[in-house]
Amino acid sequence: MSTDQCKFIIRADKTPVGEQECRFNGPLVNDVAIVMVADGSDRRDGIIPKRGEGLESIAETHRSYDSLQYPIIFWQGEDGYHFYLKQSKPDTGFTTNKKISGMEFYAFRIMIWTESSNHIPFYRQLFHKYIVDMYAKI
Repeated sequence: MSTDQCKFIIRADKTPVGEQECRFNGPLVNDVAIVMVADGSDRRDGIIPKRGEGLESIAETHRSYDSLQYPIIFWQGEDGYHFYLKQSKPDTGFTTNKKISGMEFYAFRIMIWTESSNHIPFYRQLFHKYIVDMYAKI
């Protein structure tokens, strides 16, 4: 892949000259998708504006990435997945030395629970975007 910066603009009211009329249409349905480089070497850091000047980069593996990227879902600033998250025994609540994988963490987070409510699946399209984004993360 080239290192040049590319910019793609999809406008519903424009068609490139000499191309088929429907080829470059804007999206008509509410699907969510992601395009990824096969080797996964590109970083997907979040950019946060500082209060003073400049921007700060936050890695997608940072514990606060999820709540910064999705403030509507995680309005209380809950921690997301990070590499040092350890399992805990359900009967005692004590943590073990075994680390949790990203897949295990997000599978638990999007699970539909019977005894308590999980608010995340109720966000509809934002939930779909969240799932696609977390799939790309792990």
